[in-house]
This record gives sequence, structure tokens and C-alpha cells, in this order.
Amino acid sequence: MRLRISDFISSYWLVAGYLVLLSGLFWSANGSQYTKFFYALLAAPALIALLLSPKVFMQLLKEPITLAYLAFAAWLLLSLSWTQADTSLSGLAKRPLYVFMMFAACTLIACKDQRLLLSALRVGAFLAVGAAVINLCIYANAYPSEQRLIGTGALSNPLLTSHVLGFFCTYWLAGWLAQSERRDWLPIICATPLLLALLATGSRTPLLALTLTSLWMLVMTPRRGAYLIGALIALAITTFAAMPEIFLERGLSFRPQLWADAVSQAAAKPWFGYGYDSKFIFDIPAIGHLLSDPHNVELAVLLELGAVGLILWLVMYGAALFRCLQQRRHAGFQIASALLVYGIAAGLTEGSSYLSRPNESWFLIWIPLSLVAALSIQQRQLDKR
Repeated sequence: MRLRISDFISSYWLVAGYLVLLSGLFWSANGSQYTKFFYALLAAPALIALLLSPKVFMQLLKEPITLAYLAFAAWLLLSLSWTQADTSLSGLAKRPLYVFMMFAACTLIACKDQRLLLSALRVGAFLAVGAAVINLCIYANAYPSEQRLIGTGALSNPLLTSHVLGFFCTYWLAGWLAQSERRDWLPIICATPLLLALLATGSRTPLLALTLTSLWMLVMTPRRGAYLIGALIALAITTFAAMPEIFLERGLSFRPQLWADAVSQAAAKPWFGYGYDSKFIFDIPAIGHLLSDPHNVELAVLLELGAVGLILWLVMYGAALFRCLQQRRHAGFQIASALLVYGIAAGLTEGSSYLSRPNESWFLIWIPLSLVAALSIQQRQLDKR
């Protein structure tokens, strides 16, 4: 009986929850509803399945990526003892558990059948293509009153919307590079509306991230990676000719000055940081107003958790990238590594919400990391057989 319940959760309940997590921002009424879907369809069933399947729990604890995350989460929880956060500490303390349940959910699905996890990701990517087409139609009807594509559902900010669109665009481009589809043209067709929607957001961060991801894929898939870089260069030239304001209008958006101020504040508490979810003010005179976001994920970690937290953060990513390199002939790892590198690259110039309730930032950080960890655990099972 216990085995049947666990199988049902892994094969159906969690898969449905994973699809909702991947597509829900496009159709949920708001972020609060999206989060509630995560609790009901992923976090709760994953916890139940772990209690019913202690073997999977032990496999999670043997995975270097998961162990690195747990060490990072432990340091983050410890930082609550000196944090300057305004939010309830009990609420903040729950957030690392949500991420761990994400790791657990992906692992439970992958241990049941790796193809099931990758198929669910693929279906989510197809749903994103449909959402991109709908968003482009809405944007075309609203233009020019709306200069930038915002998005439907719980999406409310062009920059955050670009994180989600970029994630799925990366998936399809990586799928073409990995030759994971029987029809070689399908990933290109699917990536096109996502790329157009991405350009319509007016955000430059995803374009930089896609370029850096292409360079990474030269290591994973050398021949096709070179083709993709050539295509992106051609796209950049075409975009510059058609819409030069995307590259020239905002310059560097005062990022160097902002980062210098963030580093200066981090230097006051270099080792331990100010504590998780502490608030910061960055004063860049040329902007004319105060900022609260360092626009760099690693700087946000350094400010809040100090050098100790940043080292643990980098170890977690290092373990994931190393595992991808070890399995670079595996199409699943090729795709997962592209999503991982895309998230790293996008976080270099945007974002500070590195550990939150499920939102757009999860597409840059925790969805790729949990995917790599799950594939890694399942691959170790196969290697032992």
C-alpha cells in the first residue's frame, strides 16, 4: 500500500505539480496563487513521498549538490540570529525547506523514471511556446501604448518576465544543440516565438545570458555550439539595425557604480554579512533616486551572508557544473547545464532574490539546480546496475 501511494505521488501528483510550476506564472491570477499551487502540488506531496520512501531521502543526502545546498541553507538559517530583516523570522526560516522540497520532488520523479522528468520539462516548454504566442498577440494589439511586453497571469514586470521566457528559449536552443528531438527543426520553430517575446520585453540581460550559455555549449556540444554562436551574432546585428535603442538607450544602467557601492557596504561585514533578507540602500547620485537591489545575485549573497555564504553558494554551483561536465555526452545533462548556465549569467546583472517563495527567480536558480541534482542522483543509480 505504501509503495502504491508513493508511486502515485511520483508518477502523477508531482508531475502535475512540476507542470504547474513551469507554466503557472503565465496563467495564475497572481503570485500568491502561484505559491499556493506549489505548496499543494509539489511541496506537500514531496514531503509525503519522502516519508514513504526513506531510500530516496538517503540518496538526496548523498548527492554533493544537495549537500552543498543544505550547508548553504544551514548558514542562511544561522544568519537569522543577526539579520536586520523586517519580515517574520519564522516565515524566512521556511524558505530553505521549500527549495529542498523542490530538490526532493525532482528526485522522486527522476528515480521513478528519468524520462518522466525530462518529458514533463518538455511539455512545460511546449506550454511556454503557446504562452509566448498569446503574449505576443496581446502585445501587438497594445503597442505602442505599451512599449514593453509585460506578460499575462502572475507576470507583472518585463524584466522578471524575461527570466521565464529566457529559461524556455534556452531549453529549446539546448534541445537543438543536444539533438534531443527526432525532428531537428522543431526546437528552432519553438524557440522563435520565445525569442521574439524576449526581445519585446526590452530586457538586455537574457541576450547576454544566451550568449554566455552558447559559449558554455561549445564545451558540451562543440560543433552545434559554434553554429549557435554564429546565429546569435547574426541576430545581434539584425536587432541592432532594427532596434538600436535596446543596446544604446540605457548604456550600462549605472551597474558599475551600483556594484561598487554594494562591495563597499559588504566590506563593512565581509565574513558573516548583514544576515538573510536584510535591507540595503544604494545611493547613485546620477540616478536621482535610491535603489534597494544590487542587481547581481552573487553580490546579494555576499551582502547578506558574507564571504562564508558566498563560498558555499559557489561550491553548490561548482558541484552542479562539474557533474554536468562529467556527463556531457548525456542529452539530459546538456540541456540541464544550459539552463543552469543561463541562470548564472542572467543573475550577473539582475536579481537579488536568491532564496524566496516560488517566483520568477526560481527559473534562474532553483529549477535548474534541482534538475541537475535529480539527473545526477538517477544517473548514479544507473551506474550501479
